[in-house]
Amino acid sequence: MKNYKKISLLALIFTLLFPITNALAFVHIDKLNNVASVFFLVDLDAGDNIEITIVPSENGNFAVFLFNERPTETNVNGDKTLNKKIYDNTVAYSLSSIPTINYKASKKEIYYVQVILLDNGPDTFVLTCNKELSRYYLPQIPGYPLEFLAISLFIALGLILVLYRKKTIKN
Repeated sequence: MKNYKKISLLALIFTLLFPITNALAFVHIDKLNNVASVFFLVDLDAGDNIEITIVPSENGNFAVFLFNERPTETNVNGDKTLNKKIYDNTVAYSLSSIPTINYKASKKEIYYVQVILLDNGPDTFVLTCNKELSRYYLPQIPGYPLEFLAISLFIALGLILVLYRKKTIKN
């Protein structure tokens, strides 16, 4: 009986020292409104396989896209439809009721994941992936056109030169 207690105590200590871990590398839970997007990025080596699954909590119709180039816009039109060029820039996508992507990287590079709630929102989703993803945010403030900056700089320098000349003439 004593040996049984010692073995039980040893087994209990062993299980506490080595906890059981979940095999998934990444789980993300988020809530989106209609045609809202969430972006992630991941660095893959050639031959790496990435598996992404989106499970909605209610009736949300989600889509997931995988890009090998950095997206600069959401590709969602003002009328809440997807821009057709999103399909030209993607390496894999899924529009099913439970969107799933299983992709094998052909070369080492950074890949970008976009999750879009197409309709039936707002809804919460659970994203699971076998690779660790990092959240990626698109810039919300559009940049100024280069022509506008060049003209503004030219006018500012002209005003500074005019004021400097007036000051040197008075002295």
